[in-house]
Amino acid sequence: MSLIVGAYPAQPPEDSRRQFYEELGRVPSIRGLELPYGPWGGQPWPAGAPDGWTAVITAIPGTMQRLTAATTFGLASADPDGRKAALDFVSGLREYGLALADEGYRVEAVELHSAPPLRSSVDFFEQSLKEVMDWDWGDTRVLIEHCDAPRTGSRPEKGFLTFQEELDVTSSLHSQGAGNLGMVINWGRSVIESRNPDTAVEHVAEAREAGVLAGVMFSGCSPVSTEFGYPWIDAHLPAVEVEGAPPSSLLNHGEIQRCLAAAGPVPITGFKIGLPQHGLSIQDRVERLKHMGALLG
Repeated sequence: MSLIVGAYPAQPPEDSRRQFYEELGRVPSIRGLELPYGPWGGQPWPAGAPDGWTAVITAIPGTMQRLTAATTFGLASADPDGRKAALDFVSGLREYGLALADEGYRVEAVELHSAPPLRSSVDFFEQSLKEVMDWDWGDTRVLIEHCDAPRTGSRPEKGFLTFQEELDVTSSLHSQGAGNLGMVINWGRSVIESRNPDTAVEHVAEAREAGVLAGVMFSGCSPVSTEFGYPWIDAHLPAVEVEGAPPSSLLNHGEIQRCLAAAGPVPITGFKIGLPQHGLSIQDRVERLKHMGALLG
């Protein structure tokens, strides 16, 4: 299997990152990186990463940081200024992708999100996506990554639109001719929503049935506190089989294979796991990422 890896939560301090990416580049199963787009822009292509790798750009780091500064920020915002700010943000993300393409890197997809958690509207989300899909994305896919929706009796991690709302909008626009619009399911973010691993499989199957499933990414979560943080934190826990993973991580080889079976062949498959920034050698990091990738094979 050819994988996209979100390596940035696992990377070492800056002075040893080149070696980290050089070593990661020797792993045959990896074809590209999920790159974070920050609140005001993206970082250059990681030094040491192979020139032949592709990229998937995720908007979630910048989205969350912009929400911290302005709670109405988001493509689904009912606040005109908040929605305009989000559209400008996505326009900047597109420019970042074009800049990477000018440098010779293929951008397979960008991952967008239905923020904000408050004062959001599925109608405004649809309006925003219609505008976004009128821009020239070339052969880059525009993917909606589902994050947990509000849930009775618990504080959400993200609290964005429901999966069904996002699926309905994506399916509608896809059927109207937005052929490069789709959805990507992150295992941990779906499970955090319901506290049940079955939800990830259900979301994958429903998106596939609707004809809009374009990617599956794997990150874990835990129902109890771990060194990664509080219960159900969206902190990209490794699968339980990976060395150093919390024993309470709900992600494991069986759940991964169950999701992959529900997905069938999809353009993008990969994972994103966090590792401590200090206390691990470069080889330790690469071996843990290799092990995580092998669980998807």
